[in-house]
Amino acid sequence: MKRKIVKKSLTGILFSTLLLWMNATTAQSQSISVEQNIDNTKILLGEPIKYQHFGNGKRMRRITGGIRENCLLGTNKNPTVLVPENHPVLTTVEQPKLFFYLPKTAKTFIQGFELIVQDADKKVIYKQKYKVNQKSGIFSLDLPVNKNQPLLEVGREYNWIFLVICNNSDRSLDQVVAGTVKQIVPDKNLTSKLKTASPRERAALYAANGIWYDSLAILAQLRRQRPNDAALQTDWQSLLESVKLANIVPEPLLSELEIE
Repeated sequence: MKRKIVKKSLTGILFSTLLLWMNATTAQSQSISVEQNIDNTKILLGEPIKYQHFGNGKRMRRITGGIRENCLLGTNKNPTVLVPENHPVLTTVEQPKLFFYLPKTAKTFIQGFELIVQDADKKVIYKQKYKVNQKSGIFSLDLPVNKNQPLLEVGREYNWIFLVICNNSDRSLDQVVAGTVKQIVPDKNLTSKLKTASPRERAALYAANGIWYDSLAILAQLRRQRPNDAALQTDWQSLLESVKLANIVPEPLLSELEIE
């Protein structure tokens, strides 16, 4: 008996995917204080960097969603967002760098990528397409900064959705990965420590205080600058393993995607 394939609209894919990876969001999230964690934070030389979460414990889905009939079918790994499972996922900057893993796409054809950012009310506040890159590995991109009006408002939680476009004529075949981001203002104690810290120490401080995006971005930059540094490789492994992303550790750290 033949199986009937029912294709979903792009809106339907996004909606169902968001339901999978997050329980609920509120229109206004409470600011996360890191002050209570600073005094006991000790960054020891030689101690691998690990992330500690201090949020509300809600879990989200980090791997691809949508239907199976797509241009990544048959790969042995799924597109994966490099974020902790629990959210909110924090940053201290207006332009956080997003990281995600894309598997090898042999015998397939990807027509492009697209990033969508939504506020807590599911309103789209940013949308951008990116050029095709079919390499396998960890890619990154920056959220844009608008000098007249910041994209991210401090203290509010946002959803970002990254789509692998398999067919421009049928967006129901898109592969979808998603994450959250929330910008906070670090307290005075953490700010003071960061001013005198080395880049590696800053990455460790951010991770120890639950500020994921900043820690990952600094460590990724250091690894790109010194790809043969064994200590940085250990830090990278430790940081990813601390958020249950051990399977991504061996993957190469590649370039940023170019805007279309």
